[in-house]
Amino acid sequence: MKQRYKFMLWISVCLPLMVSCDEYLDVQPSKTSSLVPTTLEHLETLLNDYDSFYQETNGTAIYSSDDYGLYKEIYEAKSNAYGITTVEFATWDIEYLPGRGDGLWTSEYKKIFTANMVLENLNRVSGNAEQKKVLEAEAHLIKAYSYWILANTHCLPYTEANKHEMGLVLKNSVNFEESPTRATLEQTYTMIEQELEGALKLQNPLTVVNNKFRTWRGSKPAADAFAARYYLFRNNYAEALKYASYALEGHDELMDYNVDMRYSANKSEVTINPNTDKEIVEIKFPYTHDNQIDMTDMMEWKEFYYFRMLSNSSWWYIPSKELLALYDRDYDLRYKYHMVENYSYDRGMTSPAYAYPGYIFFYKDRIPSGPTVAEMILTKAECQARMGDYIEAMNTVNVLREKRIDKNAPSDKIKLSASSQTEAISKILQERRREMPFSTRWYDIRRFNNNEDPDDDVVLTREFYPYTNFGILGKETLKTYSLDKNSRRFAAPILNTEIESSLGKIQQNIY
Repeated sequence: MKQRYKFMLWISVCLPLMVSCDEYLDVQPSKTSSLVPTTLEHLETLLNDYDSFYQETNGTAIYSSDDYGLYKEIYEAKSNAYGITTVEFATWDIEYLPGRGDGLWTSEYKKIFTANMVLENLNRVSGNAEQKKVLEAEAHLIKAYSYWILANTHCLPYTEANKHEMGLVLKNSVNFEESPTRATLEQTYTMIEQELEGALKLQNPLTVVNNKFRTWRGSKPAADAFAARYYLFRNNYAEALKYASYALEGHDELMDYNVDMRYSANKSEVTINPNTDKEIVEIKFPYTHDNQIDMTDMMEWKEFYYFRMLSNSSWWYIPSKELLALYDRDYDLRYKYHMVENYSYDRGMTSPAYAYPGYIFFYKDRIPSGPTVAEMILTKAECQARMGDYIEAMNTVNVLREKRIDKNAPSDKIKLSASSQTEAISKILQERRREMPFSTRWYDIRRFNNNEDPDDDVVLTREFYPYTNFGILGKETLKTYSLDKNSRRFAAPILNTEIESSLGKIQQNIY
C-alpha cells in the first residue's frame, strides 16, 4: 500500500517528460505522465513546473496581520463579505481553525517532496555532471524556502528561549517510513541553514528565456536574495546586508511606476443602488489585473528573483485603515495602481452601495511574495540604518522611492530624509510596509517583537463580532481580540487532518 501511495504521489508531481526548459512558457504543463526519471531532462522538467511551486496559500499571512481590515461596517454592509475561516485567521483563533485552516502545510511539503525526488535521483540519471550540481543546489533552495515559510507560519519565532520548542517535520527523502514527528525549532533552523548553504552553491546568473527573466528556476541572485531575507529575520544585519548587496549586484532592475505601470484598457463598470439612486461607477484596475490564467504579466515582472505568489481564494485583500493611512494618496503611485477604489462594488456590495478599496496586484488573488529587487533595496536600507549608517540608508531607500512616487511630485515628497537612526528605521519600515503589504507583514511583526529594538514592537488588536464554528454572531456585542507580542499564537495551528494522517505523531502547537 505504501508503494502504491508513493507511486500516486509521484504521478501528482510529474509532468510530461518531453518538454524542454526553454519551451515551457509556450506549452501548458499537465500531470498525465507517470514515467520514472531516467535522464537529467526529466528532472529539469520537474523543476520547470512553475505551477507546482509558485503559489503560497497562506491564510495566516493574508488575514492575521494588521494589514488586513476586519471591520463590522463591511460585515454589516454585506454579511458574507467575510468567510468564517477568514475571521478565524484574523482573530488568531485556536479552537476552530485547526478543523478547517488552509492548504499551506500540504502544498509546501509537496514542494519539499519534489525537491527530495530530484536529490534522490540525481545520481541515478544520465546527464552532465556540472548541470547535476546546478539542479542539486536548486533543490536545496526549494527546500530552504518552503521550510522557512512553514517555520514562520506554524512555529514560534526562533529565539534563544524558544529554540527547544516544536519545529517542523524534517523530510530528507521520499521514504514514507521517515519519521513524521516534529523536530525542535533549533533543529529546524539548522536544517534551513544547511539547505541554504546548498542553495548558495548556485553560480548561474539570472538569465532571460523567451524575453522573460528565468525567475521560475533557481539562480545565484535568487539564492543570495533568499539568504538576505533569512538573515534579516534572524536579526543578523551584517549577513543580510552582504547578501542583499550580492543580489543587487546580480540583478537590480526595478519597475518604474511612472512609465511601466498603467490602468487596464478593459473598462470595468458596476451599477450601484439599482433600486434607489442608480449610478454606473467605473472601477479602475491596473493592467496587471487583466490576466487570471495567462502568466505573461507575472513572468514579465522584472523585479522578481524567485517567482512566488501569495494566493488569496477570497479575491479580496482588504487593506486596513492603518495601512491605507501610510500612503500619500496624491503622489504615491502604489496607491494609485494597487489600492483600487470602490473595489467592494466588484465584490457585490452594490445594493445599497458600500465603497471600500481592495489591494490588487496580479488579477484579484495573487501578490508577489518571492524575493524581489524592491525587497533587497529595503533590506539593504534597513540593515544600514540598524547598523548606524542611517544617512546612507536613506539614500538606499530613495532609489526605490524614485521608481514609485510620481515624478512630478515635489522633491521632498519623492525622497525621504531622517535626522536620526531611530527616525530612519521608522521611515524605512513604513516604506517596507507600503511596498510589500500582506506578503511579509506577518513575518515582520514576528521579528520586530523578538529583536533588541523595542521601538518596532507590534501588539495586534481587533474589534469584531463573536463567532462559533458555524458562523459569525452578528447580533451580539462586539468583542475585542488581541495578540500580545509574546503570544504563543504567533505559531498558527496545524490542520487536524495532518495530525490524524500521521496517526498522532505530529503534535499540535501548545497554546
